[in-house]
Amino acid sequence: MIEPKPFVKWFDRKFDTNIDIEQFEDVLSRMEHFPAVLNQLLETCPKKVITIKTDGKWSVNENVGHLILLEDLWRKRFQDIKDGKHDMSPADLNNTATEQAFFNKSLLDELTKNLIDERAKTIALLQGISKEDLLKKSIHPRLNQPMNIVDLMYFVAGHDEHHMSTIQSIIENTVAL
Repeated sequence: MIEPKPFVKWFDRKFDTNIDIEQFEDVLSRMEHFPAVLNQLLETCPKKVITIKTDGKWSVNENVGHLILLEDLWRKRFQDIKDGKHDMSPADLNNTATEQAFFNKSLLDELTKNLIDERAKTIALLQGISKEDLLKKSIHPRLNQPMNIVDLMYFVAGHDEHHMSTIQSIIENTVAL
């Protein structure tokens, strides 16, 4: 029997920052296809579940909204590396924008469309990255370690999967009630 992986909080995770730049296309594909994969999961989500908050944690809508908001940060950070900046742009670690956005008043279909649109902008930026840009590094502000563009792409893909797992857990645990 395969044991499920224990849930690890996002801020407690460790990240490999030595991803081979030859992995660019594979990680780009993961990022590009994420909205479609998430959308398949969301099709299984009953409408009554999308705004339920359990134990003060984000709802399905809030998780999707959070992903939308972060696309701008990801693009800034990719650009920071490309521009040769020493440090990447910082994130709001309190997630104030997510908390104040009232995503539970939005339709899930609108949120998923916005995520698709925002991710497309990120993918377009990455498709314009040169081989020389892939060799550049900037310091990730929270992790305090250098990352190249592929390292950051891997980080973003991991963040995507973290929230998809969270959403899946919300759906499974709420539907079971």
